[in-house]
Amino acid sequence: MQKGFEDGLKASFVESFGETCRTAAEGSGAPADLTAKVCKCTADELIKKYSASDLIGLSPEMAAPVMKQCAAKSGLPV
Repeated sequence: MQKGFEDGLKASFVESFGETCRTAAEGSGAPADLTAKVCKCTADELIKKYSASDLIGLSPEMAAPVMKQCAAKSGLPV
């Protein structure tokens, strides 16, 4: 039961984080194709790195290094 809850929470996190990330980045003028790639990478890496309970309280300070790493992988300046 716990595994199903955690998997569901992580799936919900990926969707929610991705949408919020893309909206913020595109609103700042970032290209949509790169934005989607970086946001997906970031969400995927965050769910690998953090537990479901950590994701609930995720702070920008926790996400920033992961996002920078994904941006660099996509060829964006960091």
